Amino acid sequence: MADNPPGRIVPRVTYKKGSHRGQVGRNAAAPRPSFGVIITNRDRTLPLEACLRSLAFQDTPPAWVVLSDLGSQQPHRAVLTALAERFGVSYLRIDHDGAWNKSLAFNTAFRQALSSLPAVSHVIQLDADMILHPSLLSKATAELRIASAFWCAPRTGPSDLDTWTTPGDPAGYERMLAQCGAVLSWAVGVFMVLPCDWLARQCGFDETFTGWGHEDTELLWRVRHSLACSADISGTLLIHQWHRRQPGTDLRGANWPRLVHRMANPDAVANPSGWGNGPIAECVLRSGPIRALLPASGSPPPAGRPDGKPDERR
Repeated sequence: MADNPPGRIVPRVTYKKGSHRGQVGRNAAAPRPSFGVIITNRDRTLPLEACLRSLAFQDTPPAWVVLSDLGSQQPHRAVLTALAERFGVSYLRIDHDGAWNKSLAFNTAFRQALSSLPAVSHVIQLDADMILHPSLLSKATAELRIASAFWCAPRTGPSDLDTWTTPGDPAGYERMLAQCGAVLSWAVGVFMVLPCDWLARQCGFDETFTGWGHEDTELLWRVRHSLACSADISGTLLIHQWHRRQPGTDLRGANWPRLVHRMANPDAVANPSGWGNGPIAECVLRSGPIRALLPASGSPPPAGRPDGKPDERR
């Protein structure tokens, strides 16, 4: 990757007021961070294999990966379990037929990981439609020398993105990136690296945010008010696989008043009645690095909707 490609915005580090010196000094002497990854999903299997493959070929591999399935229907449920087995990652199915609730899916998987998977310093919230640069987790490791949390903004690929033939190849990633549009600098919740102990004390994502939109912004708002936080908004490290925009993600969405209320009441506690208590219907835990699988020659793409149209429900 070029040191400073055209249009690149230099990553910016934002510090909590008054914490610059102490936080940098503490993190500089801290042990090397370790990562677990949680990917939430419901009926969105079409982009997931490319996401998992890019995660498997990281030059700094995560200690474990969990697919948290919030009530997927068939055939998506079968695809999710098959992908989890092939890549050697954990699969958690939550019995849920209500509105999409990313916070509940993440929190339930996070609590399960805290109690049952090897301890890690940081958990990564990763959207299922992302393709990672092979060095993204190494970049996160470097950023955590000067900060406690890190997030990354993507570029969106076209609907006919020509993906790499050799996952993990930096040149192949650059060819994909060249097909992408502008940086989505507002997309704060597609790749967030968060310290586990802090997130557990915070009771995770706010589960009152249902449907789509602003649950990530709310959590990032809490991060910025209590931690040193770094961001890469260059758009060079993460590719967002195209899909139709979900309803309710703008200022007219149902979650916008919740975000405004939260920011006006900074002392309010998230999930005061409990968090991460989704009813687990199936749990297969697998620790260790994700399997680095190459695409089979001539193999069909992973299943999307039964009618072949892009995934809508999430």
